[in-house]
Amino acid sequence: MSNLEADSKFLKKAVIINVVGAILKVCGPLLTFLMARVFGAAEFGIFVSAQTLLLTIAHSATLGLDKGLYWYLPQNKLNGRPAYDGIMNSFWVSALIALFCSLVIFVGSFTPYISKELPWYGISLLFYVGTFVFSTASEGNRRPQNAVFVNSFLTVTLAPGVSIALHFLDIPHALPLGLFVGQMAGFIVHFVLVRRQFPDMPLHPALRVPMVLLKYSLPLGFGEFVASFLIRSALWMVMLFLGPEKAGAFGIMVTISNALQTIHVGFTPILTPVVAGMEKQRLSTDLKFVYSYCVFMVTLIQLLIGFFIVLFPSEILSIAGKDFIVQPEALGILLLVHLGTGFGGLSVLVLKGMGKSLYTLIMDTISLGLTLGMGYLLIPRFGLVGAALAMLSSTLFSAIVNNGYLYKMGFRLYSSKLISQVLWIVALVAFYIAVNTGKLPMVLWQKVVAYLVIVGLLGLYWKLVKKYFSASAISNKK
Repeated sequence: MSNLEADSKFLKKAVIINVVGAILKVCGPLLTFLMARVFGAAEFGIFVSAQTLLLTIAHSATLGLDKGLYWYLPQNKLNGRPAYDGIMNSFWVSALIALFCSLVIFVGSFTPYISKELPWYGISLLFYVGTFVFSTASEGNRRPQNAVFVNSFLTVTLAPGVSIALHFLDIPHALPLGLFVGQMAGFIVHFVLVRRQFPDMPLHPALRVPMVLLKYSLPLGFGEFVASFLIRSALWMVMLFLGPEKAGAFGIMVTISNALQTIHVGFTPILTPVVAGMEKQRLSTDLKFVYSYCVFMVTLIQLLIGFFIVLFPSEILSIAGKDFIVQPEALGILLLVHLGTGFGGLSVLVLKGMGKSLYTLIMDTISLGLTLGMGYLLIPRFGLVGAALAMLSSTLFSAIVNNGYLYKMGFRLYSSKLISQVLWIVALVAFYIAVNTGKLPMVLWQKVVAYLVIVGLLGLYWKLVKKYFSASAISNKK
């Protein structure tokens, strides 16, 4: 079996795992909607803002070592290192930083600058960073199914479920305590799974990260902080300009649109290790096929989800309660953000696989500045729609620049077969505009029939195009 055939087999297996993960992850948002209804828009808005702050701190605490393992672990065998090299070193360094951050939050809560509630969230920090490190260790070792089950199902269902249960038991601090239980469970399961993969891995290695891993990871660490801030900046600006209730409504829309984000994020542990394991010659001959296949599958799955959300936005938002049905048209723009990332934004994974971590840091910083600037201009005037437009502007900018950079390096990533994907995305946008402007009024049963027809057409389209990406077509790739 050739290297490309092995990669093709892995990619197809990983696609199935991601589809299963997307199905499992539906449970989390449904419980999140129920949690929003139980706790109310204002309290839920504060929770979403606190949780996003915690995620930003946790990602920063890893110094990028978790993301660095995507690139580092596939090269252990090539460079004669132990298969587990770098895992526990990364965990202990990240854990110490997380404990320090938790201590700062706790001490700061005795001052006027930090909320008394925030330390209850801070106790989850250690388990967040542990989950990040051990999750990426499994993914870098080509075990994406571990992260899919734990990250896409276990933690995201256990946390809101526990919070709701604690609320009805009249136990205070139900939201942060539910988050704590979910993350702790995820950490324990990830640790057990990693130990099974690397039974000879020492638990207490020297507290020193391999220099090669550190040099690659530090720009990623700063980039992760910037990217985390970038992803959540629109929500925080909504909180600042429009208040917690609007932030809660926008948080629900972000949660719904993240159904599309789940798909392209799920390809990070798939595409990056594959590119990292390619020799220079294979980058020239095989990268186009591998990348085009990933883009095809990501956007196809996103289209299935996207058409459903476009047809039933009010019905989905109503699960959380009528207080959350605010400017539902913003949801369509958020869908376009993730469709753009799924088609053009996967190029950043190629750059990371090539070791261009410093470049991605610079691009994330520029994109953050663009999002903040556009948010400052648009949110006070257009509300939630302005926040979504701010996110869209930075997404399109980074996708265009990243692909231009790869083109300049001599890489032509996109197969001509992907033109049809662009047409499908345009059709989704046109359909969204027609539905939301009243030019295509439909009652519920008509929406159901329309969606079934669309699913059938997408299935037929998949049947026609998948032949190009079959194993037998590898030798004839274009």
